[in-house]
Amino acid sequence: MQWIYFQYVKIKNKDILFDKNVRISSLKKNNFKCIGKIAFYHGVYIQNNRGVFSIGNNSHLGAYTYVNVCHGQVKIGEDVAIGPHCNIIAYSNHYLNENGESVKFVNARIIGNIIIGNNVFIGANCTILPNTSIPDNVLIAAGSIVKDKLDSGYIYAGSPARPVKKYEYKS
Repeated sequence: MQWIYFQYVKIKNKDILFDKNVRISSLKKNNFKCIGKIAFYHGVYIQNNRGVFSIGNNSHLGAYTYVNVCHGQVKIGEDVAIGPHCNIIAYSNHYLNENGESVKFVNARIIGNIIIGNNVFIGANCTILPNTSIPDNVLIAAGSIVKDKLDSGYIYAGSPARPVKKYEYKS
């Protein structure tokens, strides 16, 4: 597999910061999309061999964030801040449990899109699991594990992440 490494580059008159040691497994025209001013900080790793990764204006991925979108889609909206050491996983190994019997590890995979809306803040060390939808105007506390569809206008925390407080976005 060929890795693509970047450091402080400008693409098509768009200010996109690729800090040191950013790795992206594929930059094919249809599976990697950046719109506007974007920052990928130190050690970001995007594994998108067959999946689609897109990120909107004024958004960034914090240092050492890992995105696994080998299959499926990860779509990040505008004005999104993702803290360091986060894991965004649209494609993963899975297990099968047949009728309460012992767990069997086989070549089972789970593929699920991850959609992150606009004006979202995701704290450090969070994990976003397959089939997750985070709407506009959401804050996620550090260390949270996020799964399924969240509601707009809340602060979420915990494992699994649950709404802990109403949040009113002020532009």
